[in-house]
Amino acid sequence: MTDLCVRMCAMVRKILISVVALLLSFSALAQSEKLYLDTDFNFDFDNTEYSGSGFGPSETLFGVSLAPVLRYEWSEKHSLGVGVNMQKWFGSVRFLDDIDFVAYYQYKDEKYGALAGLFRRDKLMGRYSEAFFSNAWLAKNRLVQGLALQYHDKVGFAELVADWNGMYSMECREQFRILFSGEGRFAKVMYAGAAFEMQHYANRADFHYNVVDNLVVNPYLGVAFNAFFDFDIRLGYLQTLQRDRLTGGGWQTPYGTELFFRMSRWGVFISNNFYIGDDLLPLYDSMGKEGTIYGADLYAADPFYRTESAYYNRTGIGYEQNFWKERIKVKAEFVLKTDGERMYNQQIISLGVNIAPKLYDKTTKRTK
Repeated sequence: MTDLCVRMCAMVRKILISVVALLLSFSALAQSEKLYLDTDFNFDFDNTEYSGSGFGPSETLFGVSLAPVLRYEWSEKHSLGVGVNMQKWFGSVRFLDDIDFVAYYQYKDEKYGALAGLFRRDKLMGRYSEAFFSNAWLAKNRLVQGLALQYHDKVGFAELVADWNGMYSMECREQFRILFSGEGRFAKVMYAGAAFEMQHYANRADFHYNVVDNLVVNPYLGVAFNAFFDFDIRLGYLQTLQRDRLTGGGWQTPYGTELFFRMSRWGVFISNNFYIGDDLLPLYDSMGKEGTIYGADLYAADPFYRTESAYYNRTGIGYEQNFWKERIKVKAEFVLKTDGERMYNQQIISLGVNIAPKLYDKTTKRTK
């Protein structure tokens, strides 16, 4: 424990020295400079009762994450952030379960945006089904390591992301994702869009020729309107293209359709997602050269998309609201899931807090 604390203190000291050096190097280049301490705090509780389903064990994900980042902004459009992202799961014997370096450059104006480096995933704007990312996976993987290009205006948005989440080494496979999400609104209440993922799950340094390709495309059409309640109804199509080069079995093309419905008012909501189609995760139980199944290391999706009954339904009842100019976000949800044979449940509670006090403003020549 003592050695870990010493190493952490040394790392934090190095980060602070790096930040000071960066600030000094940029101070002569900008006319408008500001320094913020962005702090993201997340509390996550995700309890699943999946025993007997074959989709995974009953387990509880319960913990917090904290990401303090010093962000230097100049010319009102450019930012440079340096900090750490820390996670602690309750009940763990470790002081910290995960700690990652955060360092990114961001450009942002009225329409265009770009991010490069290691940055929080909540900076993305895309709309992705749980056939892409489950709630639990997002709670464990809060950082994007790569690049994001963004565009948005009054009628829609588009986003392209490259996320490199596995370096070729003796410890892990080379792995990256290319993501795209775009959406446009029309006829006042209607919208149409698409999401795309191309995942490359490749070799490790101690073995070769065990590459998996996984592509998912999700075009959708929706309508969002208010009739005392806020309604959001969306119909989407999911098409995958997957290949395990180890087995040489060729491409697999499972697909399906999902219908999403949500009704809400005063923060209280009821939602339903009905999926009908193939098992979208056909390689989940396949085994790699290292002797372990691909499982969640390959697939970030909700495991219920592995359905063998061509049917999956998710119903959620809960409360979701933002406070203090969206700096505090609260969500509590009770979920019922079924594959047409048995009913399973899940409980989700999350609290997100984001504050960004201004530490320095060059225009006033003093701290705030």
